[in-house]
Amino acid sequence: MVFASHSFLAFLLIVLVIYWLVGRRDERLGKPVLIVASFVFYGYWIPAYLVLLTASILFNHAIARAVIRGPSAGLRRALTALGIALNLALIGFYKYAAFLVESLNWSMQTQFEVPEIILPIGISFFTFQQISLLVDAYHGRVERLRFWDHVLFICFFPQLIAGPIVRQHDMLPQLTARRDWRLRMDYVAIGIALFAFGLFKKTVLIDPFVPYLDMVYQAAAAGDAVGFVDGWVAGIGYGFQVYFDFSAYSDMAIGLGFMFGLRLPINFFSPYKADSIRTFWRRWHISLSRFLRDYLFIPLGGSHHGLARTVAALMITMGLGGLWHGAGWTFVIWGLLHGAYLSGNHLWRAMVAKWLPASRDRVRRSASLTWIARILSIGLTFLAVSFAWVFFRSPDLDSAMRLATAMFGYSSWHEVALVTRGIVPMFPLYLLIVWLMPNTMELFQATRAALHVEEYRDDSLAPLPGWLRVSLSARWAVTTSIVFISAWFALSNLSPFIYFQF
Repeated sequence: MVFASHSFLAFLLIVLVIYWLVGRRDERLGKPVLIVASFVFYGYWIPAYLVLLTASILFNHAIARAVIRGPSAGLRRALTALGIALNLALIGFYKYAAFLVESLNWSMQTQFEVPEIILPIGISFFTFQQISLLVDAYHGRVERLRFWDHVLFICFFPQLIAGPIVRQHDMLPQLTARRDWRLRMDYVAIGIALFAFGLFKKTVLIDPFVPYLDMVYQAAAAGDAVGFVDGWVAGIGYGFQVYFDFSAYSDMAIGLGFMFGLRLPINFFSPYKADSIRTFWRRWHISLSRFLRDYLFIPLGGSHHGLARTVAALMITMGLGGLWHGAGWTFVIWGLLHGAYLSGNHLWRAMVAKWLPASRDRVRRSASLTWIARILSIGLTFLAVSFAWVFFRSPDLDSAMRLATAMFGYSSWHEVALVTRGIVPMFPLYLLIVWLMPNTMELFQATRAALHVEEYRDDSLAPLPGWLRVSLSARWAVTTSIVFISAWFALSNLSPFIYFQF
């Protein structure tokens, strides 16, 4: 079930009613209701994959418990390595087997049959959560792991399919400490408001205009002439699409979790306001960025062992991060592009710190120069990210290169596809939203619906006025109703969430 669908809304209503009725009889029964609902939710697509999800939970629970209780460091290390290897093998088989065979056939001119494997939805997300649990258990960050807490930690339906990638220290303490699982109407009200805002982002702001954007990529894939403007419309437009689509999903997931009294971590915080690529990745897909930083970049050496090792760690991390998004060379190139961006940022910072300290101090003392530099930096970061998006979105490398070369001016300026005019008029509104307006987490900050929001406070910005802060009031009840009804009526424009395929 897709969150933005009538079937899911019916499912949610049924679960809320059952959860409320059961909670009235026994305040402890809310947890098993959520577990059953989550398995029903996951089995809606392909029931057979419930066996895969169950096997993953049982195996990782056994390994994690053994790691926690392991009598020796060597045994604990071996068990952790075994668990990580088998989790990676699972995701490798389902997600990358066909890609590896295709690459082998292409590079070696072989004729091996490409396996047809249906990718289990959400496998990238719940597998990463299992790996993070095993690593944390090995490092002594998990003192106790109860079975049903582990089950709900992995299968909780708001975050099961497309994240956020929840870490054990975010969820397990909530599950362990909680005794009263009854439904709280104030949490439900806030959760519905957050869900409605996310639904509005997807069904009203972006989905109706996606077909115009798709036509540009289809034209490039067909080998048609692609102009300079076409290329940048493709990059910038898809940047808006993936932002509104995935941030909408994250808002809806956090809202759903909060309805049942569980707080999920923040996943987006105005990434297009970032004035550097480092800041962009601190604000974009935050749960994935933290996972890659803590479990890949830092173990590879991080930024504390010299510039050369930092650059190597960045390129490996982002290349693998790109491959995590999809089994294709376009995703790998997208990841490597961001690795190159981040490496360039590190090189620039090192150069400024070494050779231009006096100039840096003068710029800091000049408010006008600071703001000019910040605006230019935001614009440059936005354009760099937009250029990389064409590799993320394109169906193959040839069409991606056709668009990329057009973006550098290697085509006629007048070759502007008329179909792009259906989405281009929305660009000013999108830029107004992503550059100037407060984001959803800022609007809902006072409700404490999400974890880690306080880490993203920008002290240079004035606090939001009271009328912009979401609260339990009649005014916000009316606003939520209008937003939800508008989004509901637009459900006919349904398109799947982008990150469902990962």
